[in-house]
Amino acid sequence: MEQIIEIAYVNLLSPVILFFLIGIVAVLVNSDLEVPPAFYTGYTMIILFTIGIKGGIELRDVAFLEMLPTILAAIFLSFLMLFIAYIVINKLFNYSVVDSIAISAHYGSVSAVTFIAGLAFLDKIGVTYEAYMSAILVIMEGPAIILAIILYNMYTQKQGEVTDDAKSGLKTVVKEAFFGKSIFLLLGGIFIGLVAHMDGLLKIQPLFGDLFYGLLCIFLLHMGMVATQSLLKIDHFNPLSFLFAFLLPVIGGTIGVLVGHFIGLSLGGAVILAVLTGSASYIAAPAAIAHAIPKANSGLYLGSALGLTLPFNLVVGIPYFYWLATFLH
Repeated sequence: MEQIIEIAYVNLLSPVILFFLIGIVAVLVNSDLEVPPAFYTGYTMIILFTIGIKGGIELRDVAFLEMLPTILAAIFLSFLMLFIAYIVINKLFNYSVVDSIAISAHYGSVSAVTFIAGLAFLDKIGVTYEAYMSAILVIMEGPAIILAIILYNMYTQKQGEVTDDAKSGLKTVVKEAFFGKSIFLLLGGIFIGLVAHMDGLLKIQPLFGDLFYGLLCIFLLHMGMVATQSLLKIDHFNPLSFLFAFLLPVIGGTIGVLVGHFIGLSLGGAVILAVLTGSASYIAAPAAIAHAIPKANSGLYLGSALGLTLPFNLVVGIPYFYWLATFLH
């Protein structure tokens, strides 16, 4: 326990986390601080492209068969977390079937921001990880969202409540889940890093590399503000009814570490797999779910994934995943 507290304390004092906390404080004290939308779009593109390019460069020396066990594990974990989340939310916390499916889609999917924070944490302490983990992030984004939509359509058909959106929206949902902004930028970056000449990549290093952590800090400042605002928008907020937002990342991260250890990932690779499994999407999933499951309460899935699970993982989850991985290794 002392080791977990020590790791969490060190992580809490990192600039990335401190910027996130400042964003929270800015909203709580009603500061007029805001990030211009155009600036937000710009640095988001740079951050996601940078991750993709770095992953693409590292993928040059990785054989597909080397990745295959992790790819299969990633898909399995996505589906597993969808069902675990549904059981916890529906059976233990008594949310409706519709809201349970919608929220579960977010916990079966993954958070690129949590992934980035996990990489930053490992880089800071000098722990290496498998070169292909950026590709695993992309792979884990969509499957649970698609399955959740299918389960919702099956439920509405059983209830005799099939709507035009339920019948015609799957194509849009697939597009949003697999080719939404974040995934498209990551895939584009991976492609560039994989095929571009190294001398050309060196020329873009100042923008897509050197500025990465500075832009990441500003990004997390903004995320702290958005997360706090999403919580404040929830009507009649009851903390006890949102405990699943802290329980699910612990369950998912623990399973992720165990699976990573089982398939032979390095210490850093097991931590990143845990970070992905224990995270919750708040970019791709909300966009897809809002279209396909319009009856679901957006405040519930945004408030839990962005307002609670994200900060929990940044401050507590990532240090816990690292501690557990070191214990097993």
